[in-house]
Amino acid sequence: MLPAALLPAAALAEVLDELTVFPRRADAVIRLTFSGPVQYLRHDVFGDAVYELYFRPLTAEPTPSTEARRVAPAGTFPGVEVVYPQQPRSQTRKLTLRLTSPLKLRVRPAGDRAIDFVVPGAAARLAPAEPAAPVLARPAPAVPLPPAPEVARPAAPPEARFLIRLATFRSLEEMRRAPPVPGEFSSYEVQIAEARRNGRKEYDLVLGYFPSAEAARAARQRLAQRFPRAEVVDLGVARPALAEAPKPAAKPAPAPAAPALPRPALPGAPVASAEIEARAGELLAGARAALEKGDTTAGIEQLNALLRLPPNSLSRDGQELMGIARERAGEVAKARAEYELYLKLYPEGGGAARVRARLAALAAAPAAAAAARPGRAPLHLVTGVLSQYYYGGRTKVETAFDTPTTVDRASFSATDQSTLVTSADLTVRNRDAEADTRFVVRDTNSKAFLENQKSYNRLTAAYYDYRGLQNAFSARVGRQTGVSGGLPGRFDGAVAGYGIAPKWRVNAAAGAPVEFPQLDAKRSFWGGSLEYQNLGDAWSGNFYFVDQTSDGLLDRRAVGTEVRYFSGGTSLFSVVDYDTSYKVWNVAMVQATFQTEGRTTINLLFDKRRAPTLTTTNAIFGQGTTSLETLLQTFTEAELRQQARDVTAISTQALIGFTTPVGEKWQLGADARLTKVGALPSVEVNGIVLPAQPATGNIYNYSLQAIGTNLYSGRDTSVWNVTFLDGPEQTGYQVSYNNLTALGAWTLEPSLRYYRQKDIREVTLERWTPSLRITYQAGTNVALESELSWERTVTVGPGSRDETRRGFYYVGYRWNF
Repeated sequence: MLPAALLPAAALAEVLDELTVFPRRADAVIRLTFSGPVQYLRHDVFGDAVYELYFRPLTAEPTPSTEARRVAPAGTFPGVEVVYPQQPRSQTRKLTLRLTSPLKLRVRPAGDRAIDFVVPGAAARLAPAEPAAPVLARPAPAVPLPPAPEVARPAAPPEARFLIRLATFRSLEEMRRAPPVPGEFSSYEVQIAEARRNGRKEYDLVLGYFPSAEAARAARQRLAQRFPRAEVVDLGVARPALAEAPKPAAKPAPAPAAPALPRPALPGAPVASAEIEARAGELLAGARAALEKGDTTAGIEQLNALLRLPPNSLSRDGQELMGIARERAGEVAKARAEYELYLKLYPEGGGAARVRARLAALAAAPAAAAAARPGRAPLHLVTGVLSQYYYGGRTKVETAFDTPTTVDRASFSATDQSTLVTSADLTVRNRDAEADTRFVVRDTNSKAFLENQKSYNRLTAAYYDYRGLQNAFSARVGRQTGVSGGLPGRFDGAVAGYGIAPKWRVNAAAGAPVEFPQLDAKRSFWGGSLEYQNLGDAWSGNFYFVDQTSDGLLDRRAVGTEVRYFSGGTSLFSVVDYDTSYKVWNVAMVQATFQTEGRTTINLLFDKRRAPTLTTTNAIFGQGTTSLETLLQTFTEAELRQQARDVTAISTQALIGFTTPVGEKWQLGADARLTKVGALPSVEVNGIVLPAQPATGNIYNYSLQAIGTNLYSGRDTSVWNVTFLDGPEQTGYQVSYNNLTALGAWTLEPSLRYYRQKDIREVTLERWTPSLRITYQAGTNVALESELSWERTVTVGPGSRDETRRGFYYVGYRWNF
């Protein structure tokens, strides 16, 4: 982290920016955006209604105050509240997301300034369509499920044990490009076998079964031209042979508009062992039951398990049902891939006719969607959060100096904090068939009661947001946060976008940056971006350009790109920002999270940036003015640009870490982190000369965590953490314990932290910090909160000893309306 004195005042701002809920294909997404870049670390769950999320800010220290954001219930979707309590002296930050009713969420980063909580298959709960208006854009929900197939199959001779592995593919998409199996083998069954080799999932295309190795080898020779890597596989256990599939007497009749359920599998379908057949029947029945309830996520999971089994009599039915499940989930591209794979494996029969009909319906869906948009129930909401907190603190310092003959002692005690902070967050939302609009206002007032502290009022957001439902236009006008596209952190202005293609969008922005306190300078910017979404069902991002001026001087001119990747349990975000005027890289960052099926989470981060972002305005740091126009009376533009370079440090951070469940109630985690900040020259800030700061060198942090959930009740969590610090100037370690226990309307959060370090000048610092936070939920919409923290710090060096004791507390309320 950079020294706070060298950062613009705007850096010491709110942590949270905005909380929104919106549909993304079949899913509902709760998106929490931050005022600055952060890294997602992990999350804990309490009864599917309370989620604790841990993250790290990547730039400046935020102000230590409590913040809250809220979204009211809409349709059948529950309300959402996020609370970020003040957390001084903590690199890892925590916030709490509460739902008014339980939901199962998937958590993933959505860039370096946003985190998504994804509710699979819940898009319809946000904006239910009018009963008379069919949702033609998503034809899948109208697809009836196939009838339950007859599971029993005639037994076959037990001597068949050979098959041919035609080819191996890295993905189902790659398998779609495989050549078709020659028609002479139409009496054999083609199946998919999923395997994991060298830690990677692969898919085998297999043909079988053959009664002898000789028959399989003869078939492989005839297949070699199309499948040169085909090989014979001896299963080692006799498998039933396939009866020759009867040829259809005539071409299948055209598929009906609403497909009928698939008939029982052809007589040539393979019959596996009784155990495999029984398991396949259970999975198929479970998938059908889940889909009938509308739970596409559970249905797809069951079908994946079915298709991972050895070839069996229900593999064909499972493959068709997988396409329907993907279609119902709104995953049109994946549904199309599943259907096309079905036709490659099973090109004949009644199921093939139904699948061809579904493919034709999917091809016609875009035109139908353009002709008739889904009806939406009107929505009018006024929601918000009003909170007031009083912060108080008192410090006592005792110092002892060794002299040749005696010990001198000095003592100082004073109240150093007495502030009342009032925050208001108001959202007025209107939605009809034409558009979804919001008016948002957020304001914070800090009233200081000490003479040496200043009161202030900050209007952090005031904007009108428009999103067309019958057109591809969107706009936001007013004071807002620039979350992406290289825009300033906060600005007064407008952002507008238009969809030029189903997955492509152009955006333009213009306005004036906003700082707290405001600078005595005339600043403005403009920029544009080309945005893409969901390419290949996984990739999103943009390419952008931004140009900024201050007092008539070029302040910043940059190009950049942001890339996001979401697929299964993998999420990746990368941003690159290059200033074409200064010819330097402002940001080069990549952040990735991997979540395995066993719920292990792996985090990776590399972040190298100029902090703050290099602009000519940085030249005001350490000056007696905040106006570049005034500085031009003394310096040339070239000198100001060089000074801006000199006072802008380069920060490098890298991290690798993981958390993994150990049993039902425990998680273990570890991470290693590197931090390095470049050298800074001597500057004068508010009349105080700060000495030059050398580069920090490589500072390493190593952490171990143990997280216990519901150890002694239905809603409790305990986190033990040990961190080791190793740097050129000092070494140290920290041991901490945090607990959260919910007792009815009460929530107790005790914590204890011990820190010790020793630097190269033989100065030792030791700090104890116990604290207790209490929350009482007084009804549905009102929460009373308080925290008491005490800190004792002892610093011992050659010839001196300082002891500082500080008591800190806050008390307040939060009202959701």
